[in-house]
Amino acid sequence: MTRTAAPPETATERTVPIPRVHTYLHGLDLLRVICALAVVYNHVAGWSRMHDGDFWPATLVEGGLVASLRLNELLGFVGVGSFLLISGLVVTHVTFAESPGQFLARRATRLFPALWVAVSIAWVLMLAGATGAGARPDAGEWLLNLVLLNYDFDGVTQILPVSWTMTVQVVFYLFVAATIPLLRRWPWLPPTIAAALISALISFTGGPSGDAMTHWRIVATFLPVLFLGQLVMLVRKGKLAVPVALLLGVLHVSLGVRAVATWPDTPNGTAWVRTLALLLLVLLLCTKANGRVARSRPVAYIAARTYAIYLLHFPILLGALNLLDPALGFWPALLIGLVVLVAAVELLYRFVERPIAAAYRRWEGRREQRRRELAQFWDR
Repeated sequence: MTRTAAPPETATERTVPIPRVHTYLHGLDLLRVICALAVVYNHVAGWSRMHDGDFWPATLVEGGLVASLRLNELLGFVGVGSFLLISGLVVTHVTFAESPGQFLARRATRLFPALWVAVSIAWVLMLAGATGAGARPDAGEWLLNLVLLNYDFDGVTQILPVSWTMTVQVVFYLFVAATIPLLRRWPWLPPTIAAALISALISFTGGPSGDAMTHWRIVATFLPVLFLGQLVMLVRKGKLAVPVALLLGVLHVSLGVRAVATWPDTPNGTAWVRTLALLLLVLLLCTKANGRVARSRPVAYIAARTYAIYLLHFPILLGALNLLDPALGFWPALLIGLVVLVAAVELLYRFVERPIAAAYRRWEGRREQRRRELAQFWDR
């Protein structure tokens, strides 16, 4: 089963103010933008390599950044690893202000409507033969993809391949929601329990066989990255002492190392640990970044749309290359794909992602207002 690197749900959660330091983490917005570019680069460069395209930026990146830092080819794991770290950090912050039910409802209303639109677009493109895949998924497979159950059944077509990262995040969100009371009282306990569960999952998927088992091995491999982001936020909020966080961080890194070392087919290459260490350092630096570039409007504009970019770049860019490259050549096809992508991202963000999330928050406010009014009525 092929897995592709893509930005997960961090793009759906705007960076939040941290009360302890009274500042907005503008550096995380900048990191989101960089990681979104890395993800787009990964897929375009991969397509170009498979089709002998003339994507000259790949030559510069592979000969410079990748070679000097000994990273994976095509910057594998750079984009997805960074987004998972950011997600673990930002989501952990909101758990101290939301109930478990509220936490899950807000994540669901932010994630799934845009996902449904993106999967439907990718399905139509796949039926039209624009994605280059020979499969023509039926309505049943489309429905499974809509609810992210496509990875749990062997032989089901993956309509939006980048959605695999969302399944990792959904598991993380469910665990976080279930352990919010523990996190608030004993912050060290949830990441410790998670480590034990991840270890058991790695053992259970010791010899992946079939699409479903392979996917759960991937979940076990990438979950530790989210918990590393959680540990960073717990330290930043003063909920966890640095030595305890370091100990738990080493534990989760060791789980990732174990998952990679015991399964040679782990996605994103052999430089997993080295890349993760580098990404952790960059994340820590970005939590301190507050300069002109990090605070700029273009960075904030793109950062708010990185989830839409994540969902749409794969079917639209690769669809444009598959359809137009034979007639127009690589660069004209890529340029047209980028123009279409920009327009589609803006539409998805403005008319699906943002308004639905905002509508749910307004409904929450009205419900809370009614609850207070009812409580005042009975107190009279």
